Amino acid sequence: MPATHPFSFHLKYGAYRRFGFAPLFGLIFLFSPPKTTAQTLSIQKIHCSLNKDDAATIEKIAHYETDFYNAVFDTEKNDSLKINVHIFGRKEDFRQTPNGDNALHVSSDGYYLAKTGDVFVLKTDHLNASLLHEISHAILHQNMGNPPQWFDEGLATYFGSLIVEKNQIFYTPVTGRIERIREMDQKGILNLANYLNTNNKRWGGSEATINDQYTIAYSIIYFLVKTNLNLIKHLADELKNGQSAMTILGQDFGGFDFFQSKYISFYKNQN
Repeated sequence: MPATHPFSFHLKYGAYRRFGFAPLFGLIFLFSPPKTTAQTLSIQKIHCSLNKDDAATIEKIAHYETDFYNAVFDTEKNDSLKINVHIFGRKEDFRQTPNGDNALHVSSDGYYLAKTGDVFVLKTDHLNASLLHEISHAILHQNMGNPPQWFDEGLATYFGSLIVEKNQIFYTPVTGRIERIREMDQKGILNLANYLNTNNKRWGGSEATINDQYTIAYSIIYFLVKTNLNLIKHLADELKNGQSAMTILGQDFGGFDFFQSKYISFYKNQN
């Protein structure tokens, strides 16, 4: 059944065993009617155009993510958040933006510039996915300040995998990333404790190494969402309060080792 109010967080925090499953994602979500206090998107088009349907879809994307982050952080301030979005029709123009060359170097169609709060996106066939990803960064940073990179990129990558069609959003798992998690586990190179403990610096290395960083981040978020959406809310609250991810996940799952075992089991059983 379609979920008209997909981001309702009713359960209080407790240990993992106290949570029931909340299959809120993986369903079809309908966009709710526009609010009287609407989020403000300032869209600048550089050597490109958007038809009415494209513009309406972008507004819906922002509204959808606003509802999510309002629920996570128990706020309504995101309804009036202004986000400046720059959409480029030509790669050479995108390259001239503050981080455009770096983005293209890692095969990215967009980025969020934290110091100004602006979103820069190259218009491609993946425009919606890029906007879902980068607008997630823009809203999260307004609520959390300086989130851990794995949490920031994990949520953005999760949002970027959503499919927008007319007045609906569909979710499909990113099979390539899920297969990579299984492969890393089989090779014995998947160490979540090390990943979370050393994730305070900007990601670097080869394109393959950076892609694995994104894959692990996405996989943790996807696992938590599929287990119970309240786990994302509690994680965001405690990360904002300065707690480490390992401590929070250990609390929620009755120990970090149990969290990791549930995570590994989850991905072994994914088709």
